[in-house]
Amino acid sequence: VEAPSPEGGVIVNTAQDGCAEGLVYGGGGKEGIFIKKVVPESPASKSLKVKEGDQILSATVYFDNMSYEDAIQILEHAQAYKLKLCLKRQPDITETEPTIDSDIIPVTILKLYLLVFFFMNVI
Repeated sequence: VEAPSPEGGVIVNTAQDGCAEGLVYGGGGKEGIFIKKVVPESPASKSLKVKEGDQILSATVYFDNMSYEDAIQILEHAQAYKLKLCLKRQPDITETEPTIDSDIIPVTILKLYLLVFFFMNVI
């Protein structure tokens, strides 16, 4: 998916199942991290819409099927940087119900909200 960037250029989001194998990186520091090279016929060249010269703004690494050691290494290296996590939490029966304004929305409330939203836009 591509969208215009406020600073000029285009923001490109790659597919979730992409693979970074075959990417060579360059840059660093204030100038940012860039794709220096995409190795031809590599998994990255086949699964990602990246081009040489693209700046990497952020990366999402999925932890499903990842070894514990690899996950810990990634998290430990990320400690010094801004980080956004997607978490799954088991409900605690002692917690109060979050409101719709909260960042934590129970699935039943979310389903009800989506159902109301759907019908409001259909009618």
